[in-house]
Amino acid sequence: MDSQKKRFSWPFILALALHITILALFALGSLFKYTEEESKSAQEIINATIVDETGKQAEPEPEAVKPEPARPDQRLAEEQRKQQAEADLKAEQALHQAEAEKAQAEAKRIEAQKAKAEAEKAEARKKAEAEAKAKQAEIAKAKQDEAAEAEKKKAEAAKAEAAAKARQAEIAKSKAEAEAAAKSKAEAEKAAKVKAGAEAARVKAQADEAAAKAKQAEIEKTKAKVEAAEDAKIKAEAEKAEARKKVEASAKAKQVEKAQAEAKQREAEKAKAEAEKAAKVKAEAAKKKAEAEKAEARKKAEAEAKAKQAEIAKSKAEAEAAAKSKAEAEKAAKVKAGAEAARVKAQADEAAAKAKQAEIANAKAAAAQAEAEKAKKDIKQKVNRSWIRPTDKTGLKCTIRVRLMSDGTVIDASVISSSGDDIFDRSAENAVNKASPLPVPKDKNLFAKEFRSFQFVFEPK
Repeated sequence: MDSQKKRFSWPFILALALHITILALFALGSLFKYTEEESKSAQEIINATIVDETGKQAEPEPEAVKPEPARPDQRLAEEQRKQQAEADLKAEQALHQAEAEKAQAEAKRIEAQKAKAEAEKAEARKKAEAEAKAKQAEIAKAKQDEAAEAEKKKAEAAKAEAAAKARQAEIAKSKAEAEAAAKSKAEAEKAAKVKAGAEAARVKAQADEAAAKAKQAEIEKTKAKVEAAEDAKIKAEAEKAEARKKVEASAKAKQVEKAQAEAKQREAEKAKAEAEKAAKVKAEAAKKKAEAEKAEARKKAEAEAKAKQAEIAKSKAEAEAAAKSKAEAEKAAKVKAGAEAARVKAQADEAAAKAKQAEIANAKAAAAQAEAEKAKKDIKQKVNRSWIRPTDKTGLKCTIRVRLMSDGTVIDASVISSSGDDIFDRSAENAVNKASPLPVPKDKNLFAKEFRSFQFVFEPK
């Protein structure tokens, strides 16, 4: 704004001083010319009264001739000159006033443009703030949904734990009933053995051995069924959890597409951590449950083995050890397979996120480059429209460095590579100043990088 005022103030002052000097010289010239004419007239009249006195009698001196009064045409010319001078002065004053009004109008126009630019910037700032608030609201909503989902998972885990406890209670009850029945049967068999004698004792021993083997087989069969049912249930829950994980991952992916790539990565990592935590909790609960069941079965087998033969106890212990090793091996294999799958999936998600980030970065860079090229083209076109071609100045070009304010107002424009013609160079600088404000991108980072200070070749066609 200060540079604009200087451009209007100095030419105006110089022009005003020049006009005042011309008027003063004109008035002085007219005054001296009028005085000289009067002096010449008076001198001619006085010279006309001188006579030659040699050889003649002295004649009485004639009276001094009075100067003739100014003729009407002289007065009329003088009046006309004065009127003309006054008219010229009024014309000059009107011209100066018009130039001053024009300068004021130009200053008001610049102020209006600046106010408009400020209003646009304020509107853009409000819009950006509104978008940021909406985005924060979306993130808060996503977090609330995640919290609700976590609570739901927690409730499901608690429900599953309660069901497991109920099953354990049922197993304990069945175990107590079996032990009571076995105790009653043993007592009855003992009474019969005492009553029947030695033969009966031998027969009873054989029968007890057969019954023990049959019962052991039944227990093993029941145990196998229970383990198969538990494995099927665990597998179904794992499949259900995997399906839920996939649905959650899909929903999170859709939400992440609206948010920034960085938020997507954070949310994915958080979901992955929560899934791993839930899987770990579930695995620990299953492990504790299996260990509790195995401990119960082992206690029961040990109690029955004490009443039975040592061989049955040894065989049972070996079978339990083999089953336990097999279960632990299968469990370790499942855990390892799950961990490997989770690792592969995490790597795939990370690669996809990085690819998406790279794609977004490339798209932003391409858009910024296109916007910069368009702005430079628009600047050249506006400067060309504002250029006033000097006489016989064609085929010339020069390089101009321009410094701008954020709204496109020209701070300074100077030729850094001359065309070889000073008049053409000055006209190019004037064209840039006249085209102010220049069309620049609204992106502040792009403006600071490409348009705060830049240079271009001015080559009008």
